[in-house]
Amino acid sequence: MSTTHPDLRRSAAADPAPTAAPSLVIALVGSGGDGIALLGDLLLQMAARQGLYGMMVQSYGPQIRGGESAVILRVGREEISYEGDRTDVFLCLRLADLKRFQGAVRLHPGSVVLLEESDTGELPDWIGRSDRETYRYPFGKIENGIEVAGEPKNMLALAILCRVLGWPAILARDALGHRFGHRPEVLSRNLAAFDRALGGPTPPSQPITAGQATALFAESGNEAVARGAAAAGLRFFAGYPITPSSEIMETLIEELPGKGGVVVQAEDEIAAIGMVLGASFGGVSAMTATSGPGLSLMTEMVGLSSMAELPAVIVDCQRAGPATGMPSRTEQSDLNHAIYAGHGDLPRAVLGVFDVVHAREVMYKAMHVSERYQLPVFVLSDAYIAQRRQIRGPVEALPGTPHRSVWSAGMGPARFELNGESGVRPFRVPGSPEGTYLAAGIEHTQEGYPTADGTIHQEMNRKRFQKLEGIADETKGWFRALGRADAPQGIIAWGSMYGLLREWVDRNPEFRVFLPEILHPFPIAALEAWRRGLRSTFVVEMSFQGQLHRYLSGLTDMSGVRSVARSGGMPMTSHELKRLLEEAVR
Repeated sequence: MSTTHPDLRRSAAADPAPTAAPSLVIALVGSGGDGIALLGDLLLQMAARQGLYGMMVQSYGPQIRGGESAVILRVGREEISYEGDRTDVFLCLRLADLKRFQGAVRLHPGSVVLLEESDTGELPDWIGRSDRETYRYPFGKIENGIEVAGEPKNMLALAILCRVLGWPAILARDALGHRFGHRPEVLSRNLAAFDRALGGPTPPSQPITAGQATALFAESGNEAVARGAAAAGLRFFAGYPITPSSEIMETLIEELPGKGGVVVQAEDEIAAIGMVLGASFGGVSAMTATSGPGLSLMTEMVGLSSMAELPAVIVDCQRAGPATGMPSRTEQSDLNHAIYAGHGDLPRAVLGVFDVVHAREVMYKAMHVSERYQLPVFVLSDAYIAQRRQIRGPVEALPGTPHRSVWSAGMGPARFELNGESGVRPFRVPGSPEGTYLAAGIEHTQEGYPTADGTIHQEMNRKRFQKLEGIADETKGWFRALGRADAPQGIIAWGSMYGLLREWVDRNPEFRVFLPEILHPFPIAALEAWRRGLRSTFVVEMSFQGQLHRYLSGLTDMSGVRSVARSGGMPMTSHELKRLLEEAVR
């Protein structure tokens, strides 16, 4: 490439030296095969090595192969769990791919813009405008007006981004060596492309402040769920691949056997939950993971878990539904299913995940509740958390491994005795001396024998629902409150809304926020105490029906509390939240 290209001369000469930013949002757009996701992951790993926090979210279409691809990456000195609203550095390898991501990329006057040299068209109006000169580089190889195979575009882009950010090239080379060290030919080709672009014309600069003194590490939401469960004593997992939860099983396949556990890829979701209950019946802590369509298939077996009092954890990575819906898009619309689905009176607990860091903690709590109270526990994540990668600090040690109370000879013959604490009796493990008992989906006596006696059915339902009273008492402090305690306006939300609202209250001190960690049984006394003195309250969620608002309306007086709800798809932004709150008031 000629170093005298006019666009490059202007960008290098006219670009003033900007001050280091406390955090930066980097948007990368290209086509399938351009390696956009790999580029983002390499940048995230390099940030972590420098002690910078960050997160990365991907966006792609429903195509099996090809199609458009985008990565939004935010890095900074402080912990990050929201990708931000405005793009500081924008790299697009093909302008034709940009349309799908309308709303995800928003330029501001100081944005650095890096485009393919052969894309001579203008950026669309909806993306905004930067006052800085555009930097153009020949990422693609063009012959007779047609793009042909050339150097890896993502490696060329990696070099240019290193120069924009002021990151040392050795960081990139180390990251590439770690990723491709086992494939020397690929590594050599990638390094050659990286070095060539590194010696090209000077791009605009946008440095970031220095990171922490120690290196951090990155993991995805699904990886955190899997590792949190394994650390909490999980020893059996069965599942069936489904977007966006599949990486939970993939991570456990790699890591659980080393802890003495077993992973089975079942033939479908019904078989998976059946295997989980079988393992639990044998005294082993067990779980599965799925998304909405799989959750629907598991519902009958969840009833068996409750009736036979078999501990089981079910992780649901929510996606836009119903039916197939939008598999790669996020939503918070499985709340009703998790709390209510199933025939008969079916006690269960439901917890929500705030972000990648919280995922490990919430899995410990889910395993604890399930094992202690011997009932099914749902953990609601979503595609926004499951598929993001987030940089975090060291993992804190867990306070021991959850365990269920185990029966031994001499404790009496009744497996389902009515007088247990919070409706729970020690768990009998088949094969232990005198431990054999009948566990079935049919209503049963205290000894486990089938019955059609309505009085016994009433007593057994009361026993099983006593567990929720014990859970409610133990978990009454499982929530997070953000903002000033005396702020006059309040927002109630849950799950992945946490990251946005954590920053929202800093910029909008007139708001306070209540986020339950446990959704059922709901910490209603804590909510009532939190909302005292509020002039206005909103329930904010990504659900067309406003499922959380409706659910809370059955638990407490929600008069005057406005529902701010929309369907899933793209995560909510602070600009959108501001508009929705204003519309709700009008």
